[in-house]
Amino acid sequence: MKKWRLFVLALAVILIFAACTPQQSPGKNIEDPSEVEEPKQEEDDPIAEEEKTTIKLYYVNNDYVNAGDESLDKVIPVEKEVALEGKKVEELIIEELQKSPKDEKLSTSLEKLNITSVEIKGDTAFVNFSSENLYGSSLEETLVLHQIVFSLTELPDVEQVQILVDGEKQETLMGHMEITNPLKRSDISF
Repeated sequence: MKKWRLFVLALAVILIFAACTPQQSPGKNIEDPSEVEEPKQEEDDPIAEEEKTTIKLYYVNNDYVNAGDESLDKVIPVEKEVALEGKKVEELIIEELQKSPKDEKLSTSLEKLNITSVEIKGDTAFVNFSSENLYGSSLEETLVLHQIVFSLTELPDVEQVQILVDGEKQETLMGHMEITNPLKRSDISF
């Protein structure tokens, strides 16, 4: 009878331990996270692939600024691939123009300026500046306008850019160039 109780007790202990141990599939150790397979996303899945576009930005040519040589280009185009992240292309262009370029021969004149909005209506891009920190020489004003007008008119439907200050048309941006009417490339290419 003692052997029978011992046998039942041993069997109970084995069953208890078996019930407490996690079930594993053959050949897989679930405690090793490196062996857990992640669900794969399809290559055509829009979540897997972020929407990107290539934009052309115009940055200040530092050789022109330093030498004052009118035979040099004031701004130089740079193509850049950017993620849309739910933004409009014109907004990304302005955001990128406000960042310093990686090339040491180039710079931006928009870094310290506050641009509150940019939108396209018809063939015109409207760029709204805050009047805060809006001052500078005629060269600075020229470079700001070159960067903005040249970059935005690279968009297929944009032919001109209307500059606004605090949401209103002004005579000038920084006191030197007239911006009452929308500007085309030919208006500032001098």
